[in-house]
Amino acid sequence: MKNIEVELKFQILDKDQIKLFLKKLKFINAKRMVDVYLDTKEGSLYKKGIFVRIRDNKKLEIKFNFDAFQNQNGLSRHEECSEFSFLLPLVKNSINNINEICRKLNFKEIAISSIEELKNKNNLTDSMVIDKVRQKYTDGKFEYSFDDVKGLGKFIEIEFLTSKENNLEEIKNEMRKRLKGLKLKLITTGYNEVYWRKYNFNLYLQGRYLFEEDYKKYRPKLL
Repeated sequence: MKNIEVELKFQILDKDQIKLFLKKLKFINAKRMVDVYLDTKEGSLYKKGIFVRIRDNKKLEIKFNFDAFQNQNGLSRHEECSEFSFLLPLVKNSINNINEICRKLNFKEIAISSIEELKNKNNLTDSMVIDKVRQKYTDGKFEYSFDDVKGLGKFIEIEFLTSKENNLEEIKNEMRKRLKGLKLKLITTGYNEVYWRKYNFNLYLQGRYLFEEDYKKYRPKLL
């Protein structure tokens, strides 16, 4: 089963250069995407590296790296994760799969197929909103997302969906080669960390993942 998402994210430092690069790729589509992230008031999911979001009011998505979740004190970068998606409104057949994830992440299980049930059982509220316009491209193997994120800036992601049997480091090395020569800043986190780093630095520092320069400054013992 291909449910491991390998993703490298970069902040764009030269917009004109990126436009020329994207012209060489096959355009897929462009659309606005609004992600509402769910968390406790204390940000406990964010602190553990668990990301639960509602995308465009159409899908419930749960993303996490289970190895990083189990080893909270170890160094980890937000570059691969397991991703599970459920159409909204939830259907009865979703309950077993959702509860399997709940057991894995120490969530309280749900008895009915309702997003409100999941929120109420686990004290989840709407924590933050990532509002972006995404243009998607492909080179035949990898997908590229050019994101203009409201309040955060412009980014490019290169993604590949694979299974745990494949060599993830080899995949990431090939990704880096595809982007070689572009003026980019590697972002070793998701948009959650980018958001909290800008708008709530104290909470950001309590997160499971940090920017490279912040690991060196605030968690040097992990390096």
